[in-house]
Amino acid sequence: MKKTIGIIGGGNMGTALIQALHKRYRVGVCETDPRRRTALAQKFNVKAQDLQALVHENEIIILAVKPQAMEDVLKEIKDIKGKLFISIAAGLTTRFFAKRLAKDASIIRTMPNMPAQIGEGITAICRGPNATTKDIAIASEILGRVGEVVVVDERDMDAVTALSGSGPAYVFLFIECLQKSAKVLGLKQDLADPLIRKTLFGSLKQWQLLKEDPSELRKKVTSKGGTTGAAMKIFLSKKIDHIFQLALVAAKRRAKTLSKS
Repeated sequence: MKKTIGIIGGGNMGTALIQALHKRYRVGVCETDPRRRTALAQKFNVKAQDLQALVHENEIIILAVKPQAMEDVLKEIKDIKGKLFISIAAGLTTRFFAKRLAKDASIIRTMPNMPAQIGEGITAICRGPNATTKDIAIASEILGRVGEVVVVDERDMDAVTALSGSGPAYVFLFIECLQKSAKVLGLKQDLADPLIRKTLFGSLKQWQLLKEDPSELRKKVTSKGGTTGAAMKIFLSKKIDHIFQLALVAAKRRAKTLSKS
């Protein structure tokens, strides 16, 4: 018999999960926006349910609402027992949920990232109160439908948020910088974009396949006295590695500040 999964929240990540899960599991969705709720039910042939019915009728509950709305959601379901709750809400600790759900609730906290919307994400998951090894395996199977999964200790979640949770934004900023620089060099965007896109794809694929340290791969491209060396000299003189460290430390610090328990 298929597992039953109830997804609370039909936003971008909730929709990505519904799309990835609806053929393999029995999926219900609770979404407050009536148009979105109807669209999701029709497009993916899932059951639209109110909050109480969804939590009562499904074994596994995915909490996919925004962190600021979570308190109100949990108040309505706090007495429902015997469920596995998987949260994808940034910054909310397992302790936060343990305080607001039934004492026997099994809680898993996760941190997916945006490429999950195209099935290419990576999600960090950690165990909370009452969660078993089996629960971790279930959560890994579910989140594995939208990309890769790594199991971490909760104390590492703020760092994970800074690195992979926010990471796509860093990549897109880098792409923006390359686009602007290409324009300065006199290249039109319709030429520059495929050059940038394939350079990024190819470089990442090479790193993945060769399994070499990126510093060694960089050295192989950087001929002494060549064009790449001229660019590297500027990057390193501006301490680009230090800038990245400062940025990610700031992101981690902010994640810790926003964490609620």
